[in-house]
Amino acid sequence: MRSVEFRQRARLRSSASTSALAVGGLALLLGMAAPALGQNAAAPAVSGEPGMLEEIIVTGIRRSLEQALSAKRDAAQVLDAISAEDVGKFPDKNIGEALQRITGVQISRTNGEGATVSIRGADPSLNRVEVNGTSALSTTVGGGRDVDFRDMPVEFINRLEVVKSVTPEMTEGGLGGTVRIITRRPFDSDEPFVAGSLQTIWSETAEKFDPKAAIIGGTTLANDTVGVVLGATYENRHVSTHEARTTGWRQIGDLNGNGIKEFAPDIPRYVINRLETERVALNGAVEWRPTDTFSLGIDGNYAKGKQDVDSQFLQFATAGSESLVDKSKTTVGPDNTVSHIEFVNDPKLAQGQQLTGSYRNILGTLTRTQWNTAINSKWEATENLTLTARGSYAHARAFNDEINAVGDVIGLSRLVVDYTNSKHAPDIRVNFDPTTPAGLNQLTLSHKPRINDQDEWDGKFDAEYKFDDGFITAVKAGVEIRNLTADSRYYSSSNVLNGFTNPSLLGKIQQIVGSNATLGDVPFFKTGSLGFDPSITRWLNLGNGVVEAGGLLDPYGSPQYLDSWEVEDKNRAGYVQASFAFDALVPVSGVVGVRAVNTRTTSKGYSQNKSATGVITYAPVEYNGEYTKYLPALNLKFDLIPEKLQGRLTATKVLARPTPQQLAPRRTLDTVGYTGSRGNPDLKPYEATQYDAGLEYYLNRTDFFSATYFRKEISSFIQNTTVPEVVDGFTYGVVIPSNGTEKVTINGLEAGVQYGLGFLPAPFNNMGVIANYTFSDDSGYQGMDKFTGEKLSFIGLSRNSYNLSAYYEDEAFSARVSYNWRSKYLITASGRGGNPEFGEAFGQLDGSVSYNVTDQYSVFLEAVNILDATRVENANSDYRRTIFDTFGRRIYAGVRARF
Repeated sequence: MRSVEFRQRARLRSSASTSALAVGGLALLLGMAAPALGQNAAAPAVSGEPGMLEEIIVTGIRRSLEQALSAKRDAAQVLDAISAEDVGKFPDKNIGEALQRITGVQISRTNGEGATVSIRGADPSLNRVEVNGTSALSTTVGGGRDVDFRDMPVEFINRLEVVKSVTPEMTEGGLGGTVRIITRRPFDSDEPFVAGSLQTIWSETAEKFDPKAAIIGGTTLANDTVGVVLGATYENRHVSTHEARTTGWRQIGDLNGNGIKEFAPDIPRYVINRLETERVALNGAVEWRPTDTFSLGIDGNYAKGKQDVDSQFLQFATAGSESLVDKSKTTVGPDNTVSHIEFVNDPKLAQGQQLTGSYRNILGTLTRTQWNTAINSKWEATENLTLTARGSYAHARAFNDEINAVGDVIGLSRLVVDYTNSKHAPDIRVNFDPTTPAGLNQLTLSHKPRINDQDEWDGKFDAEYKFDDGFITAVKAGVEIRNLTADSRYYSSSNVLNGFTNPSLLGKIQQIVGSNATLGDVPFFKTGSLGFDPSITRWLNLGNGVVEAGGLLDPYGSPQYLDSWEVEDKNRAGYVQASFAFDALVPVSGVVGVRAVNTRTTSKGYSQNKSATGVITYAPVEYNGEYTKYLPALNLKFDLIPEKLQGRLTATKVLARPTPQQLAPRRTLDTVGYTGSRGNPDLKPYEATQYDAGLEYYLNRTDFFSATYFRKEISSFIQNTTVPEVVDGFTYGVVIPSNGTEKVTINGLEAGVQYGLGFLPAPFNNMGVIANYTFSDDSGYQGMDKFTGEKLSFIGLSRNSYNLSAYYEDEAFSARVSYNWRSKYLITASGRGGNPEFGEAFGQLDGSVSYNVTDQYSVFLEAVNILDATRVENANSDYRRTIFDTFGRRIYAGVRARF
């Protein structure tokens, strides 16, 4: 066993309540508890007192597994957990990437990093995320409810929990599940400590070494009645991903004369994304425990991620137009999809219809800021009655200060896109040199800042009474008031130099681009595989130098009223629940109760009015809505074999609210692809009734086997429908959310094992395995491929997923290797061109090793995406692939210390 130490420790009565406190309840508790504080001061523990036990404390991987097992076994709900191996040492480098190790959880990656999670097939926006009980809000550009985990450091975390069934005391909103992020608490350690790490990160795609540092410390003061824990992290990273994309596949006409319309590529493009990301995070908590029966604490968390963006595109506006296709040199492959296509320009067409190649850079900054703070208190007023109160505030901001620089070659003579390679990736071939500004005849410089803010105030008060006898062991009731405000402000300006219609500007365009453009820093798709070697590896990079030379217009004088809005949720909830325990054929325990929640929504925005003379004005609009829902819950546990075999049965009702963006009276349009979207203030929440039936067999403190059948029946389903809308003479396909009548049912099985190989001879007895598998099947979803009539699976649901991990750990050395895999999943039922779009099956191998140099110092090496996996998406056919995304390997090397 690694790092096993023996200590004499007094076992004090533990505070087990996890309920939060309302601001009004805090004053009540302080006032009622004050007279007792001086009378009930705890005497210091004396060595040799009764109740002193010799306790083995295990650190490292086995400690992590032991704590995760304990959380799972003791929970009233269906729950899985991952615990830190030591202070500041978590099994993964990212919260999202850690959560994917849990059964039923799949992650979505952004630029190669785990960003959001789906639970049991539910979209990330349908899950609730809490940090020490306080809501984590969304930093999604545009206004969502999904939580991005990339900026939250793992070094502060003590444990992650995914709660899949609910009890009435839990705040509603997690239709898929609730993710609990539990950081280090002030009294977690008996002794003062300081722990930290210094490391460097190598990104294979960016070809950069970057720094990361973390420190966390804690101590107790005032005769151990005050506990303090503080932490900070800093990271500067160069994130780089390369993409070969076919933005959409449009059915344009019969290209080979067989009477069937074929699919042709729309906007094939190559992309190099460069994001220099600076992340700063702070964590702190102070708790006062003057007696064994009273505590008062305040905690806070802050995280900020600022990305300097330089995404470099080479793209071609084909618009799926049959008129530009050279049919004599175009071939059609399987699935009525072109395998080789050539476009020839027609100079007689209008500017917007001619074959166009574009150098495009998305520049500017994207800043995500999130912080929360909470005041909480707990008072055990009597041996039976416990009162808790909590008041919290959470804030999130996404500031996308986007700048676009686009240089167009309008009237490109010929374009070839070949898909006959082994992976059916777009092999783009041109008859001009993309490393020079030759042929550029239009330059557009745009500034499009968007600011999304979310703020939530939450107050909660709970009372629990424990009975000394009888089968009802406790009754708990509480109220919660929670107000969320989300808004979006969008501005836009463009500076256009059109040399196509005004040739006198050609010289200026050539001078601006020729004197300031670069070719980027690395060749295209240097990691991963496209099935061919690209003939285009570098092209013009219209970076900040081009923007500064061409000049931007002030966007803040041009607010985009139709995409500026505010949505407010006012939630009032109350609940009552009873805990019980009795003996039938076996001991049975559980929690039963109901939660009632009333929600009032206010959606504010603007409507567009056009006078008879063509003058456009905007008028404020406001919509109001209200609904009340009742959410019963039953969670049962059966001790089939005491301390060994445990059974579970649950039946619960849950809901998840629409995103603010869906509720907002807004409208956005894409003038290139003639698509758009708008909100619907009349939306009601998703609702689901869910069931679990599980068995958990515990072999010892670290090893277990488990299997759980789950069923989730989702109603009040919000579905997107595309309708034609004419705007300024052009017809757009506009996506509108609405509550459908369809009901989606997801049935699934989760199985997991955590097993140490201690029965093997040394040194193999230091090894162990962790594995889990999730099967999910859906029915009732009405989405179909509009071209084939094929029934589609529920959005975001992988039928199969699994995780495999193996570890080795002795007193000095530890190693872990993990592989995560998920099968294909639906991204959208109707993407660009009308095809459904899927994420293809994806697997990733990660690993880590560490060595304890001394009792205080260790060195480590960790690798992410060891096999250099490439993420792929398609338009419902392997021959219509839309995205090849490579992000390469990441290597972390550093030193940890603890004192």
